[in-house]
Amino acid sequence: MKNVKKIYTLGHSTVSSSFFLSIIQKFGISCIVDVRSVPYSRHAPQYNKEDLSRFLKRNSIQYVFMGDEFGARREEQSLYSPSGYLDFERTRKSELFMRGIERINKGLQAGFTIALMCTEKWAIECHRSILVGKGLADVGFEVVHIDHDSNTMTQPEMEQVLLKMYFPEVNMFADQLGEPLNEAAMIEEAYRRKNKEIGFIGYEDKEAAHN
Repeated sequence: MKNVKKIYTLGHSTVSSSFFLSIIQKFGISCIVDVRSVPYSRHAPQYNKEDLSRFLKRNSIQYVFMGDEFGARREEQSLYSPSGYLDFERTRKSELFMRGIERINKGLQAGFTIALMCTEKWAIECHRSILVGKGLADVGFEVVHIDHDSNTMTQPEMEQVLLKMYFPEVNMFADQLGEPLNEAAMIEEAYRRKNKEIGFIGYEDKEAAHN
């Protein structure tokens, strides 16, 4: 039987360190991969990079910062849309993002049970699912999102929520030729719409913006 490459995700929000620990221990997570571009929190300083790393180490859990590879803020202007927000499709194709996937693979091969961590409580509102989760799922990972009640949602299950969010009346939507969109096409479009809503605004094509 083929080995399944499973990755968890969760958001810390403002919960206590002990509560956060109880969730990751429940799922047997042995490595937290921090996908925040800026690994600090004004409202929850217990999740500042150094404090979190020390806390996890005391509890025999590895901490790895991968905000460069998987963060939602990027230095490369080519990864931003003409409207100025980070284009997740372009980002997933970038060399740095692909190197991040290689690092995740190596971590799994080393025997770690990995969870991607970001700030946002709900995965569907966070780049950890819309950018990173999709990128991992597209290359064969099983991505499982954990909420604060320890409920789980797989990436395909989350895609169905996205579908209902943006296409409540499926038959009303058609492509440029007037043909009904199939489910896969609608899911891709739903990802793009969510990307536009949550993507970091960091660069604006001034010429495009004034056209």
